[in-house]
Amino acid sequence: MRFETLVVLNVVGRPASYSTASTTPWKTAVRDAVGKTGLGPWEAARFSVVIEFRTPKARNANDVWDLDNLIKPTLDAMEGVFGRRPWRGPPQTADDRVDHLEASKRPVRTDEAPGARIEVRRVSQ
Repeated sequence: MRFETLVVLNVVGRPASYSTASTTPWKTAVRDAVGKTGLGPWEAARFSVVIEFRTPKARNANDVWDLDNLIKPTLDAMEGVFGRRPWRGPPQTADDRVDHLEASKRPVRTDEAPGARIEVRRVSQ
């Protein structure tokens, strides 16, 4: 696979795991970062996404940073990049067009805010 970078996002906010109380604010932060670029959606593209989560200290024992659960709400909030699925059900992000995904997490450093760096690339064969 070959890749062409389309956009790099710096999302500032507390990352959230799938189906938690923090999911809505995190999705809003991701959507805001996408919207600030003024780019997308890329309707006919296939995508590669590279995400580096910057995780803050846990607030309690239930505040864990499970990488696969961090990915889902992040991709779900990126309809401004991927577009929407063409189907008759409730609106859904077309994240099924992501063919390549790299994700990592690390503790936030003292000189930065929690969040994520997201690089979105077009896949070319």
